[in-house]
Amino acid sequence: MISSDVKPDSITFASLLPLVPELRHLNQGKEIHCYIVRHGVLLDLFLKNALIDMYFKCKDVRMACKVFDQSAAVDTVICTAMISGFVLNGMNLDALKTFRWLLKKKMRPNAVTFASILPACAGLAALRLGKELHGNIIRRGLEGRCYVGSAITDMYAKCGRLDLGHQVFLRTPERDSVCWNSMITNCSQNGKPEVAIDLFLRMGLEGAKYDCVSISAALSACAHLSALRHGKEIHGFVMRSGFNFDIFANSALIDMYSKCGHLDLAKRAFDMMEWTNEVSWNSIIAAYGNHGRLKECLALFRAMKDEGFQPDHVTFLAIISACGHAGEVEEGQRRFNSMIQDYGIAAGMEHYACLIDLFGRAGRLEEAFRVIETMPFTPDAGIWGTLLGACRIHGNVELAEVASEHLFQLDPQNSGYYVLLSNLHADSGTRVRADQIRNLMKERGVQKVPGYSWVEVNNSSHMFVAADKNHPQSSEIYLMLNNLLWEIQDEGYIPQISTPTTD
Repeated sequence: MISSDVKPDSITFASLLPLVPELRHLNQGKEIHCYIVRHGVLLDLFLKNALIDMYFKCKDVRMACKVFDQSAAVDTVICTAMISGFVLNGMNLDALKTFRWLLKKKMRPNAVTFASILPACAGLAALRLGKELHGNIIRRGLEGRCYVGSAITDMYAKCGRLDLGHQVFLRTPERDSVCWNSMITNCSQNGKPEVAIDLFLRMGLEGAKYDCVSISAALSACAHLSALRHGKEIHGFVMRSGFNFDIFANSALIDMYSKCGHLDLAKRAFDMMEWTNEVSWNSIIAAYGNHGRLKECLALFRAMKDEGFQPDHVTFLAIISACGHAGEVEEGQRRFNSMIQDYGIAAGMEHYACLIDLFGRAGRLEEAFRVIETMPFTPDAGIWGTLLGACRIHGNVELAEVASEHLFQLDPQNSGYYVLLSNLHADSGTRVRADQIRNLMKERGVQKVPGYSWVEVNNSSHMFVAADKNHPQSSEIYLMLNNLLWEIQDEGYIPQISTPTTD
């Protein structure tokens, strides 16, 4: 275009800049920006918006902020781009500050602005603020728009109020695929997999189009339920509808079969894929790793590299986890160090959690604690919870007290932590301390959530809750459990009769 002496204008560049993040060519994006400045191309609001969006998607937050700060005039669209960019980069507080600044400048937020700021509330678990925004949305008559309704639903789900999100979903007049996908995914991820499968079936009946997102979410729900029959039915739909060429749908199939206990079917689904990528390789490696099949896991890791795919942080997460399941502590340590030194991959919080779990499973609790003390992050509840679970298994009261002290501050309403520590003290003979912890639960109004599980028998899913006798066949079930317990005791098994650890 330039070689033909045709001068590009702001519309040209606004159309070109979105390609930069897709191609991951930040330097070329900066060259385009320099050309715009050098040649005096009109920096209208649309072009500024495109530049901000490009820099945020390329993770160059500083340059995105610089473009915004140098803008003589800004509008709601540019402020919305800043809010979306901050959320994309995990900077939720900055997103909220920008939203407040927008209101202070008397700009009127639109539907896209609200849909962009709600994920910041979700990321911060700011339910009260989310409710205030929801009220504002209702007053402006914007709740009925699908993408706004989906954002509200997602916010409520991530703030622990899936029930409120479901109400918003039901009120949405015309639900598109995005709206359905959001609700199915949230149900699957928030302990309602049976509802997720039901919604998936209703989605088709109401004429909404399935896509790889809805299929992946439904398969994830099947995995949670170990609902092999439903999973196979969705697999059949995948084959009939042409989604068998979609890498993400196939990766979800691998995960579903693995979690339903059928590694053979997971491997067959992987082998039948027309082409693979890092996601599918990570799925099959994780499948074998979760079953403690470390030898096959490492063989797949080598095959992945032989096929020309570069292992990423997810790959190593699966491998280190596999080492933990197999009890290979030194191998897990070696893979953790190799990830950093040989592959240049920075260890994230989840990698350190895996390393702590690796030591914890082996009873090497002091080493697990040293990892926590030396890691470059402030430990979150997941990290301390992993240590507490290991202390419960191996009876380390001293370290359990250290871990629970942090947990009671970070996640004071999680009943599992109180129960773990109380039972550990009860088993150790310190009954007074066990009672103190139970009383602390009552003082804080913490309710113990009973454990539950799902099983699929004869094409029907059954839910079992701890100590529940509401099942119509409960007497036969408990009789069978007692018979099994007697038989395994005859084989030398000594049952642990106190409350089990959390997973």
